[in-house]
Amino acid sequence: MNLGSFQKRTKYILLAVISIFIIVVTIFLGKGASEYFASASDCPVSNVRSENVGPNSAVIKWDSDEENQGRLEYGTNSVSLTFNSPEPAAQTRHTLPLTLLTPNTIYYYLVSVGNIRCDSSGQKCEGESCVPYSFTTASIGIPEGTVETIPTRSASPSAEGKDSPAPTSSLTLFCKAVQANIGKNSSVAAEWASIKTYDIDGNGIINGLDVVKCQKSGK
Repeated sequence: MNLGSFQKRTKYILLAVISIFIIVVTIFLGKGASEYFASASDCPVSNVRSENVGPNSAVIKWDSDEENQGRLEYGTNSVSLTFNSPEPAAQTRHTLPLTLLTPNTIYYYLVSVGNIRCDSSGQKCEGESCVPYSFTTASIGIPEGTVETIPTRSASPSAEGKDSPAPTSSLTLFCKAVQANIGKNSSVAAEWASIKTYDIDGNGIINGLDVVKCQKSGK
């Protein structure tokens, strides 16, 4: 075998080795990149929703492909979620009730599994990059006929002398404080000690009836 033939064969072998090396590196890098981006964007939860939202409670539900034990981070500030509510056990169909909420208030929440936080984009998130889910609690309505309204004379001649309920603006500072604490009850002892004075009728819960009785008492 002459020198020219040897050099030619060596060149082909070298090209083959380089080609194989490039193919192997491409396969491994591609697999690693796909796994990285998948783990960076996918969350272990899906179909997150709020149901049965009332003045003081709501139920948060979500699904997962595998059994896991999650928790809710929630609060009234979308950037600072101050409350945590963990699930009691691992499952794939998750239902977690939230109680002692404030009426007519927007609540924000994230679903977390271990160290993974999932936001409303369906992706993992960290810190202020999170875009939380939200729901608004219902306002408290007083059933018709259960509360005696405090009448005030209408300024409209067309009212034909009929009385109408006193507007909120006519409330005293004390009665406004009663109204601001509607929905709170004695189940939270530490908080109740400082606000039980607003429970006018002493039934263990602050509601619309306490506002009415506050008006009647002239407080």
